[in-house]
Amino acid sequence: MLAVIVNSTGFIAFSQNTNNPYSVYGIGEIDNGVYNRTSGMGGTGLALKSSVFLIDNNPASLTGLSKSWYIATLGATGRTNSFRGTPISSDNNSSKDFWIKRFALAVKVNKFWASGIGFNQFSNVNYNLKGNRFVEGSGDSYAVAYQGDGGLNEFYWTNAVSLGKHFSLGLRSSFITGSINQNETLTEASLTATIATKQQDYYRNFRFQAGALYETAITKNWNLLLGGKFSPKTGLIYDRTLTVTENAASIESNKYLSGGTFYLPVSYSGGIALKRNNKSTFAVDYTYQDWSSLHIRDQGWQLVNSQRVSAGAEFSSYKNDRGILVEKRFYQVGAYINNSYLQVRNTPINDWGITVGMGGSLKNSFLYSLSLQGGVKGTTVQNLIKQTFFGFTFSISYRDFLFSKGKVYAD
Repeated sequence: MLAVIVNSTGFIAFSQNTNNPYSVYGIGEIDNGVYNRTSGMGGTGLALKSSVFLIDNNPASLTGLSKSWYIATLGATGRTNSFRGTPISSDNNSSKDFWIKRFALAVKVNKFWASGIGFNQFSNVNYNLKGNRFVEGSGDSYAVAYQGDGGLNEFYWTNAVSLGKHFSLGLRSSFITGSINQNETLTEASLTATIATKQQDYYRNFRFQAGALYETAITKNWNLLLGGKFSPKTGLIYDRTLTVTENAASIESNKYLSGGTFYLPVSYSGGIALKRNNKSTFAVDYTYQDWSSLHIRDQGWQLVNSQRVSAGAEFSSYKNDRGILVEKRFYQVGAYINNSYLQVRNTPINDWGITVGMGGSLKNSFLYSLSLQGGVKGTTVQNLIKQTFFGFTFSISYRDFLFSKGKVYAD
């Protein structure tokens, strides 16, 4: 009887109280954000590199680091969200988030080779839906709550090499792993029964991203940089288990249900940047992801081709330190628009945002960057949810000489 109720129902009158309502689909919300010096430029940095900061939007960018220095970077972000739409009420129209998004360590080993390791959040699941379900052919209804959490993390090793003075190649080798947990709680008052079902999907596989970067002087004061990145189609292998309890009594415990593969699409990215005397930078990025060819869909939603365009500008001030011109501080502005890979009820879930940022050097080899973001995601069309967000991204870095066999190597 209970299995029939669970499998033969429809959905009505759902509301939400969550930080990320659209993470209910697929492997959660895939994080395309950037948590480094380029955050204040709308995440624009496929054609950028730095001798001091760890910019790795493009795997080839590591070659810009100063030889014989290492750098460690920690990135975090916080956000406040407000929600609008038919499912929203006064008690669930806002939320707050804070995440540690990445940690990375990189070193320019010699004149030609740079290498780095790190991890970042690849996708995030965080939703809480509630409402009623009914048995087809009857007027009986049941209170139901859905809650999801978890997500995937990416652990990577990046290597980049310089081929002459103008051209660099890079490869990021990643291992993506994590679990996505979906919990359903079904309550029927007359039967005094509460049925809790927990489905867990465990994902893992390797992924590779290749990058290229070209830089040349076009006038005495201006440099041109071109960057590109490519990711092939990648299958994330998963195993699914099920746990069911009734009034806290175990019915099934970690029962293996099935296995399968969730595919990530082919992705192409390109960027262009102009730098004037290393004091002013203007950059544009474009990314295309071929989701439609994967035919990933379910009832009411599907994944479609996505495009993201971002642009940003940066302005730096310098100081004279013992005869050497050193960057003191930088200021940034940027924006992006993202035609998302997610389509719900034949409606695209797109987003856009604007950013401002600043950063510079602190004492004792510490560096920092701080950016503020504001934007909109989703729509109220088709009884969907529109999310307005404001937040910050902060990264702190420590940079020092690499010591080897008692020697200190310098540029």
